[in-house]
Amino acid sequence: MKETAAKFEIPGQFAEAASYGSGHIHDTYLLRFEDSARSARYILQRINTQVFRDPVALMDNLSRICSHQRRELERERARDPERRHLHLVATTEGRTHWVDPDGGHWRCFHFQEGTRSVDQVETEHQAHEAARAFGRFAARLTHFEGPRLATTIPDFHNLERRYAALEAAIRRDSHGCAPSVEVEIDQAASWYEALRGSLREVGAERLPIRIVHNDCKINNILLDAETGEGLCVIDLDTVMDGTVLADFGELVRTASCRSAEDEAGLGEMAIELDLVRGVARGYLSGIGATLTPQELNALPLAGPLMAFENAVRFLTDHLSGDVYFQTHREAQNLDRARAQLRRVELLYAERDAIRQIIESAQLELRGAGK
Repeated sequence: MKETAAKFEIPGQFAEAASYGSGHIHDTYLLRFEDSARSARYILQRINTQVFRDPVALMDNLSRICSHQRRELERERARDPERRHLHLVATTEGRTHWVDPDGGHWRCFHFQEGTRSVDQVETEHQAHEAARAFGRFAARLTHFEGPRLATTIPDFHNLERRYAALEAAIRRDSHGCAPSVEVEIDQAASWYEALRGSLREVGAERLPIRIVHNDCKINNILLDAETGEGLCVIDLDTVMDGTVLADFGELVRTASCRSAEDEAGLGEMAIELDLVRGVARGYLSGIGATLTPQELNALPLAGPLMAFENAVRFLTDHLSGDVYFQTHREAQNLDRARAQLRRVELLYAERDAIRQIIESAQLELRGAGK
C-alpha cells in the first residue's frame, strides 16, 4: 500500500493504511500521512474494472463532476464549500489515476474530516439532511456544461434488462441453486408484472432524462459529525443520464427502513413514514422547482421500483456465484434479495401514503417560498 500511495501527490510520510468502509464494489483503504506539522488522511481505492470496464472514461467523468460541483458551490457562495464536494488527489504525473504493473487502476481522494456516514438512518432529521444534500447535488447538475458524460454502466437502471439477466441466470443455473430459490424467483416474476403495470399508468417511460447520481444510498452522503448537516455526496461513479426515479427511489429504499440490507428477520421489517417524510421534504427542498408534474406523479413508485431492482440484482448474483457484489458470508446475496423483495412489498403497500407525504411536502415548500 505504501508503494501505491507514493504514486500520488501526498505530502508527508506514509504512516499507516487500513481497509475502510462498507462498499460492495471497490477495494477501499484509509491512509494516514504525517509530517512535522500535522497528520492527514486520504482515501485510496482500487477501481473494480469488472464493473467499470472503461476506467479512463470513469475518471474523466469524475474529474469533470468534481470540478463542476466546486464551480457551482463558488457561484452559490456556499458556506464551507471545500467540505461540500470530493477532492481528487492527482498522481505524481498529474493524472487522475494510476495504473499499476498488473493493470490495476487506483485513485485517491482527500478524506473529509469531521464527517460521518451511516448505513441505516437514525432520525427523520438525518433522512431530511441526506436527501436535501442529494437534491442540491442534482440541482447543480442541471447546469452541467461540456460533452455528455460517459455511460459508466450501460442499462444500469433498465428494468427490462435487469429482469432479463435474472431469467438468463435462472436458465444457466451455473451453481445448481435455482431449485432452492423457487419462492424468490416466483416473487420476482409477480412483482415484475405488477410494477411494470403501475409504471405504465404514470407514464414512467416518458420521464425527462437528467444527469442524476443513480446510486443515492444513504451511506453515499457525508454528514457533519457534530450538527448532522448533509455535506458531501460521494461515490460518483454512476453519475450519468437517468431519471429522478433512480435517485429518489434509492433514498426511499435505504432511508425508510432501519433494517439491514441483508436483514434475515423479514417479519420485523417495517417502513417508517416519518423517515419517508424526511426524505421527501429534504429532496424536494434541495432540488428546487425543477421537477415536472409528471416526475412528481411518478415518485411514489420510485421506492418499490428501486427495491425491486436491487432484489433482482442480488438474486441474479446469487445464482451466478456472487461475481458482482462483495459478500462476507455464504448466501449473503440471497438474504439481500429476500430483504429487498420484502421492502418492495412494504413500500408498494404504502404508495398512497407516500403520495400524500410528497404532496404535503410540495405544499409546505410552496408556502415557504411565498
